[in-house]
Amino acid sequence: MASNPASAGEREDLIDALRGAALLGILLVNIQSFAWGVAAPSMGVLWDDASVLDSLTVYLTSLFLEYKIYPIFCFCFGYGFAIMARRWRLASIGDDAVVKQRYQRRLNFMLVLGLCHGSLIWFGDILARYALAAHFLLPYIGKGPRVLLSGIKRWAKITAAVTVIGGVLSALSSAPPSLTDAEVEDIMRVFDVYAHGDYLSTMLPRLNDYLWVLISWLLVFPQAVLIFLIGALVAQMGWLRAPAKHLKKWRIVLFSSLAAGIPLSLASANQALDWAAGAALIPSGAMSFALALAPLLSPAYIAAAALLTTREFGVRVVRALAPMGRLALTNYLMQSILMLGVLSGAGFGQADQGQFVVALIALGIWAMQLGFSHLYLRYFQQGPAEACWRWYTYRSTGTP
Repeated sequence: MASNPASAGEREDLIDALRGAALLGILLVNIQSFAWGVAAPSMGVLWDDASVLDSLTVYLTSLFLEYKIYPIFCFCFGYGFAIMARRWRLASIGDDAVVKQRYQRRLNFMLVLGLCHGSLIWFGDILARYALAAHFLLPYIGKGPRVLLSGIKRWAKITAAVTVIGGVLSALSSAPPSLTDAEVEDIMRVFDVYAHGDYLSTMLPRLNDYLWVLISWLLVFPQAVLIFLIGALVAQMGWLRAPAKHLKKWRIVLFSSLAAGIPLSLASANQALDWAAGAALIPSGAMSFALALAPLLSPAYIAAAALLTTREFGVRVVRALAPMGRLALTNYLMQSILMLGVLSGAGFGQADQGQFVVALIALGIWAMQLGFSHLYLRYFQQGPAEACWRWYTYRSTGTP
């Protein structure tokens, strides 16, 4: 017999609010590259008649958001993993094998959904990549903080090694300092297909780009697993359930993250602006290394959110954003569908309006989704994507 999903009272509003805010950040990043292939600048190309606002949009998006938002999703994923495993085990549904079976089913659903999403709608899909990386969490089901901390240390070493090796290989590569004219023309040709072609014409370049995205994940997934485990540890320690009791910890995280992350973010933002202004530019090995370390600013956002909730204004902000995060999967998929409809040639073809206008489109989409989430949750307990995910998870294993 199916049980009801977790009620709003059983959820942690701060985590849902973090997801809701992260959905805005990831949309502002994704929408800039939606109609550009993986070979193009990550913020798209600045047209010859680009305005100051377009350049400022590229700079600020890279400075505050690019490579800094997906770690927040990773953190929330790991946090949710710990909460879910604990709830299943406390419900006396059996031994850890049953919990692992359910968790495996969740990941299988996420993997298939992500592969469909990446192949058919948006090559930047993150669902399949998270599902693949999250398999490394299976050995940690039922484990306490000490084991999680040991895992964090192990994966931190792996992440550091992969980052250094990637940076060294990039620095030693024989790649020329810029692309050839033919390669730049190919970038623009792919953009023209995404922005002005019909849906069928976008299929082949999207599959090609998605394949490269999946391959590149080999250099990033250790970092994702590391952040998953950090999120799980924070959940077990209760630092976000009662932030007021852990003010000193969160202040240390905030200032340490700002000190390490701001210089790297400034460097990467300058690089992003140069790259958008000159599509032929190839980022240097040093800049690739800086980009790999850009997520060091992400903990500051989480810490700031935790500290904010100790004030009444922060509590109101969390309550306003939480519904967006409760429908995170539905909203994430809907963002891609809306980007396809608004930006691509299969829809309204607005991808070539410049970075500033495209950012305004993103803000409009997110605001509409926030209002929709509040309205939807007045009548339903979970979104349609979440309901399907839950049904598949509990199918044949029962519900707690």
